Amino acid sequence: MKISNLTFIVTDNCNYNCSYCPQKKEKKTINNTIIKTAVDFFYPFFTGDDKIHIGFYGGEPLLAYEQIKHAALLVLEKNKTGDKRIEFSLTTNGSLLTGEMLDFFNFNKFAVTLSFDGLAQEMGRKRGSTEQMMRLIKRIQEHPGIDFEINSVFSPQTIGKFSESLRFMIEQGGPEITFNLSTIEEWNPADINTLKEEMQRLVDFLVIHYKETGKIPVKNFQGTVPGTDSAPGAGTFRCSAGINNMAVTPEGKLWGCYLFHDYFKTREKNRHLQYRDYYFGTLTDFIVDHETATCYPRILANYSQLCQDFFQVDGRFCFLCQEVGNCMVCPVNAAYSTGSLGKISCRQCELIKIQKNAQRDFNASGGQGGSFRENRPPGPPTKAFD
Repeated sequence: MKISNLTFIVTDNCNYNCSYCPQKKEKKTINNTIIKTAVDFFYPFFTGDDKIHIGFYGGEPLLAYEQIKHAALLVLEKNKTGDKRIEFSLTTNGSLLTGEMLDFFNFNKFAVTLSFDGLAQEMGRKRGSTEQMMRLIKRIQEHPGIDFEINSVFSPQTIGKFSESLRFMIEQGGPEITFNLSTIEEWNPADINTLKEEMQRLVDFLVIHYKETGKIPVKNFQGTVPGTDSAPGAGTFRCSAGINNMAVTPEGKLWGCYLFHDYFKTREKNRHLQYRDYYFGTLTDFIVDHETATCYPRILANYSQLCQDFFQVDGRFCFLCQEVGNCMVCPVNAAYSTGSLGKISCRQCELIKIQKNAQRDFNASGGQGGSFRENRPPGPPTKAFD
């Protein structure tokens, strides 16, 4: 067994109630005994050549800041010789970040992803939180040891604010942004048309920004270059969950990725048919039995099948699609809308194709006869973070 990514789901609780979040909130927090057991067991399996990613996930993980700090210090103590390249990361809504936390993350070079939806924040996340996030972004940027980025999620209800929100954050000097489209809700034809229009507005803005700065601040478009004629293929996507990724839950259960915990937690009462296909059992049982129990190779084999070649959309295998090399779908994300791992909903497939077409438009729009329109009127004025 070789592990390069270990996630601690430090709490299932959250102080926000985001409209598009599928998680089932519970007042469960990991304890230090489980953390120490996991660190002691998995540390020898950390690969020596690769970077080792230690992630902290929730709920809102900063509700369990002391547990995060405890886990990080345990790992650092074991790695005091520096023979393993350790990286820490967490995703937070930012509402609980303090100066002490920022100093700790800065000193230990954490990657911090702030969940912030820009001008759609008030609609999908929490009313009254936008100004707080704007000030927080500036505070985080004052800590150069933190690898900082923003994650934004847009739903059918907020998609009308999509391009304006990303432009707003970019123009105010925010960090790099990754956007995601919620697939939990239905997208009706009007929503799809709005998405296409908003995606084109984003492309137009990003081309101007690239010409002026040479930078592509939206990570979804990185790896593409305006003026080229096609988006690069990334190869067939294969989920690494369970293979070199592991996640420990607040109760000390073990999954191949934290998202499996989220997904099956909402289906655990009925013991969903696929539950046992991906559940490694408790951490204590795994430590005792992982080398001999026949169930573990079987479970690993199930995870290894989570490859785009084996996925289906409406009964058709994805390997038959000419876009498969440019497509990447998280199996758990897809399962929320289909009810089964390995199946992708038609709406998610359509959303992905819209994004891929936008990447191609961006590539072809470097002033070389693509869809870029220099005369598009500017958007509404924005104000700086203060």
